[in-house]
Amino acid sequence: MGRYPSGPKSCVSDPSCDVLITKVTHPAVVTVFCYWGFVLLVCCSFQILKLWLIRKNPVKPVFLREEAPKSSRPATGSEGASRFQGQEFLLEPEEAKELLVTGYTWSYFGEFCYCVCCLTSLHWLALYVVILFDTYNKCDIGGIDNLCFFGNYFIFGTYELNAKVFFTVWWLSVVWYTTWVLFKGRVHNWFRLPCPLSQATVAFVWARDREEILSANAFALVYIIRRFKNIIMPPDAQGHFEIVDILETASGKRYFLFEGLRVLVDGSQISHARIQVGALLSDFHQSPTGLSAEDSSNRLEHVGLNKIPFEPEPLFQSICDELFTFFHVYQLIMYILQYWNSYLFVAALMTCIVLLSSSITIYTRRRSQYTIAEITKIKTDAEVLRGGSWTTVDASLLVPGDMVRVKSNWLLPCDFLILQGSCITDESALTGEAMPVQKYAAPNVSLSYQSQGNGARHTLFSGTTVLQAGSSGEEVRAIVAETGMNTSKGQILSSILYPQKMIFKYDEELPIVAFFLVLYGIVCFAISIVFQNHAGAQSYWVTKWIYCMAIVSQIMSPLLPVALEVGQLHSVDRLKSRGIFCLNPKRIAIAGKIRVFCFDKTGTLTKEGLDFVGVHCVSKVENENSVFEPVVLHEKRDIENTTVLHGLATCHALSKFEGIFVGNQVEVNMFKSVGWDFYELDDRSVVVRSDDGKELKVVRRNEFDHARATMSVIVQDERDEFHIYCKGSFERIQELSKAGTLPLDYISTAQAHALEGCYVLSLGYRKLSPSVSPKDVLALSREEVEKELDFIALVLFRNELKPGSKETIRALKEGEIRPIMLTGDNAQCGHYIAKQSGMVSSHVQVLVGDVVKERLVWSPVKAESSTHRSFSEVLARPLSTEEILAQHIKGLEGGIIELAVTGKAFNLLRTSEAMDRLLLHTRIFARFTPSDKARVATMLRDRGLIIGMCGDGGNDCGALRAAHAGIALSEAEASVVSPFTSKDKSIESVVDLLREGRAALHTSFACYKFLIIYGLMFSILKLCAYWYGIIPCQMDYFFIDGVAVLTLGYAMTLSYPEAKLGKDRPTSSLLGAENVASVLGIWIINLCFLIAAVVMMANDPNYVKWPASFSHEASWWTLSDNWESTVLFFTMYFQFITSAFVFTFGSGFRKNVFNNHLLIGSYAGLVILFSFLLLLPHSSLTSLWHVASEQFNRLGTDSPVWILYQKAGGNPSPAMPLRFRRNLWLIIIASMIGNCLWQKLCVDGFIAKTIAKNHPSKRPTFHL
Repeated sequence: MGRYPSGPKSCVSDPSCDVLITKVTHPAVVTVFCYWGFVLLVCCSFQILKLWLIRKNPVKPVFLREEAPKSSRPATGSEGASRFQGQEFLLEPEEAKELLVTGYTWSYFGEFCYCVCCLTSLHWLALYVVILFDTYNKCDIGGIDNLCFFGNYFIFGTYELNAKVFFTVWWLSVVWYTTWVLFKGRVHNWFRLPCPLSQATVAFVWARDREEILSANAFALVYIIRRFKNIIMPPDAQGHFEIVDILETASGKRYFLFEGLRVLVDGSQISHARIQVGALLSDFHQSPTGLSAEDSSNRLEHVGLNKIPFEPEPLFQSICDELFTFFHVYQLIMYILQYWNSYLFVAALMTCIVLLSSSITIYTRRRSQYTIAEITKIKTDAEVLRGGSWTTVDASLLVPGDMVRVKSNWLLPCDFLILQGSCITDESALTGEAMPVQKYAAPNVSLSYQSQGNGARHTLFSGTTVLQAGSSGEEVRAIVAETGMNTSKGQILSSILYPQKMIFKYDEELPIVAFFLVLYGIVCFAISIVFQNHAGAQSYWVTKWIYCMAIVSQIMSPLLPVALEVGQLHSVDRLKSRGIFCLNPKRIAIAGKIRVFCFDKTGTLTKEGLDFVGVHCVSKVENENSVFEPVVLHEKRDIENTTVLHGLATCHALSKFEGIFVGNQVEVNMFKSVGWDFYELDDRSVVVRSDDGKELKVVRRNEFDHARATMSVIVQDERDEFHIYCKGSFERIQELSKAGTLPLDYISTAQAHALEGCYVLSLGYRKLSPSVSPKDVLALSREEVEKELDFIALVLFRNELKPGSKETIRALKEGEIRPIMLTGDNAQCGHYIAKQSGMVSSHVQVLVGDVVKERLVWSPVKAESSTHRSFSEVLARPLSTEEILAQHIKGLEGGIIELAVTGKAFNLLRTSEAMDRLLLHTRIFARFTPSDKARVATMLRDRGLIIGMCGDGGNDCGALRAAHAGIALSEAEASVVSPFTSKDKSIESVVDLLREGRAALHTSFACYKFLIIYGLMFSILKLCAYWYGIIPCQMDYFFIDGVAVLTLGYAMTLSYPEAKLGKDRPTSSLLGAENVASVLGIWIINLCFLIAAVVMMANDPNYVKWPASFSHEASWWTLSDNWESTVLFFTMYFQFITSAFVFTFGSGFRKNVFNNHLLIGSYAGLVILFSFLLLLPHSSLTSLWHVASEQFNRLGTDSPVWILYQKAGGNPSPAMPLRFRRNLWLIIIASMIGNCLWQKLCVDGFIAKTIAKNHPSKRPTFHL
């Protein structure tokens, strides 16, 4: 067998072979045509019938507005809140969803038509099998130049007829599959009949998209695309849909599930299947005997089973969803071209790679689904009060309103409100807060119930665990508040399963890039036809068309969308190795653009525990205000003031679990300092006992209230007298205390302690009249309890930085990221931590805005030594907001002055535009409630800033979810309230995330540019090849597509992030100057050196131009035996693989390219291999690549084209001499060096930085 295939003969020229199809009237052809006509007929007939029925009986969609559950709406209040807010957390509700629902029903005719369409999709593949079987029947398989290139065409007889059939089938299938993919999900509905919902079997549910565009300073083309999109589809019509089955319960109640929520269908009306047990706390106390069996059955029919309706999809659906996308269909139609055009083995290799990649994606997707399914499932039972008696039922049968008996070590299956008793729970699975949380019975009062606001202390949340139910045999009863997807856990999982869509800058620009590539592809398509005609090769028109399509397939790489996400995949693993877990990989790239990072203070910037320092008591002076005594340290023997000692021992909300104090760590440390112990009585009252046997009984507790910023207790002593102790923020206790008991320097002293880094609480006291009875004590309202107090002491705790906080803040500032503080603590303590951490420079004056006597004033937190005398003089007096904006805006912009604002001031400023103007100059947000924290994050997002948030869960949940990249410091492996979770609770995780984010974004763009260069370079290669009438050999294409693209493309993703954050952020714009200059600059450099190589070849005396007129383009494997193929391929291949090396330069975001060992090894290996192939003399190895060191045009050559050339009178010509090959190699090396210099000096170097400095981008500016 020779080097090239010598057979088989075409059936037309082989007498022993009978051609199966010789004319259009052949039964097989007629059958196919009839089938196509039949498909067209039945589908059109059904659509005509459908239109007629719609016109006869119009069906309008039903509108439903889904409001956020009332129980999840946060309370809003302007009062500040301290860190003592403790165990409450808040999750911001999602926006209300608007649904449009249209009913459809099936028909035998419609189902038949749909089955015919599905069969048609398969029949195209069957036709391809027939065509390819005809193409390759009895083909030769020899060496690399004889790999089953053609068969005997026993079905259609000739290459030409086979090509016509392939051309026709290819275009028809492209239209068919493209239509199916573009309307995927709707196709089945095309063959259903619209009808009223009362008759429908399925529902077409449309919901408006919830998306956020992260494109600040978008290009004009982006705005044009947005306008064009809005013209085609108005914003109100932009949404997503789902076609769902309408199901029926045993009693005939109809419903459907949309995004996990149950929607009831009653005739032509729809409503959400929710049962609100009560709007007020008192409503929940109205059914102490529970539900009857009939009521529970009816409610179960209404709301459904108590479970989150999520199941892993069937494997077949996973395969279809993965493979039947536009991306994979595009790959299919392009690879089919290669299959038919004699690239059988190359196409098979690429198909195997695609299938392997898809298999990995399907596996990862299904593993994620099974993980979520495990999270959603809670298999347990419950003891429920039904019909007046207790019975045990499966927890899935619980319904809102059921009364249950809470037990210890119980994984809660739904949301409960405690009506009797108390519990200790572990909420780490929900909030990330590892500390046990105590829950109390809800009072029977007419207060609104908000499960994630003021009712959190009474609510047992689904997915959390009851560690201890009651104490001393106490029975704990709770009522089911929400079940299924309406629970707190269900709402969080809903936000994970159906998240708000974030549109990054490159998402909007990718269609523009695709548009320009299509235009370029069309131009190349036209030029390639002209060039093929110019070359004079003998070729059929289908052959020319398929060569033109080959250019388009390389220009429009199907891997482009994947390239923009590939950088995040390895980042996920690297972050996981550092203890940082990611729920949404796309947020990693978004983290690379963060400009502002928000931090909680206590437990985040500072250590988790607050060390108790001591108390600052007061002594009374007759006819004068009280005065402060010296600070008393925490040793109990030093606290001689009995009233204060009793306050420290009783004014807390602690409980015990297995001998360990449970509650807020502030209170734990405070109580431990007095050295007392406590135990709980059967009536749930607490008795504290000293070492010498003295006992105090806490008969009533008022837990901490965010709005009031206080907690209080009523204590009964051994003489049965009652005492009130109230603890809270020093500002609030000032308001509740009698003026005469407050020292004149009360505020300044408290603030001085805070400025020294102390967490300051204030303690008030009042003794009740001896005539007050226990019944009277319980009847007192909270307002009556917490009034007319005697201030007795400031309670001090030390708030120290974590070891890594200062380094983290410094790293952020060096990385041009502004850190800000969101804290429930006071501004003075926040100021101290900001100074200690370096968030605020030591020389900077901080003004705090607060509401004083209903007026907002700005005053210095602390007098600072300043070289700016004018500032020091002016800032000595309180300023108004107008004065700040009018006189000191330059100081704010220059970083000479920083602002702090309290929660009260913030909410007052939000009523005007002042807060918007001061937002980017405010460093410390103090006395902020959880909802206020989330509001700040939202305001920063609305300014077009990419923001991050770091907190320890609990109080920070709302802000963590509102930020683009929230990172929760939690011991849980993955906190569901935040995209990122740092399991080791290290604040350095913030820097790790930002480094990975910048590296991931830069890597994604490097891979994107690599594929763009791939298309641009090899489109030129093909155009030059068509001009000369040549085609590079199969080994060339194998090393282009199978080695360079895959190996180098993968290796590029392995670069590690830089060790420290630089001042720059990577670009997120595909059309930005940096990326455009990088790609076009390298392309132009490459073209210049390619032209030099071609000119050198044309001027060489030994060069003989390839005689294309003697060739046949269909026999492409014979078209590489020439100088042109060697010059074009080697020049461009070296340039292409060098682009992978060049685009992997770190640019300050990734480690040096030489640290990427796989890339360097692969690149160096390819450079060495192809240098040897080019420079070595002819051998069996070089012949695999058809290197021109072989004398192709020799006497007795085996090249069919040169044989015909010599027969026509042409003379043999020499091989490419070493001199020429050496000069060609030097040109190639010069080209590679040029690429490196362009990227290093111009794109990443001082030239680009100079241009960027002189022409900065338009974006919000602020001091770091």
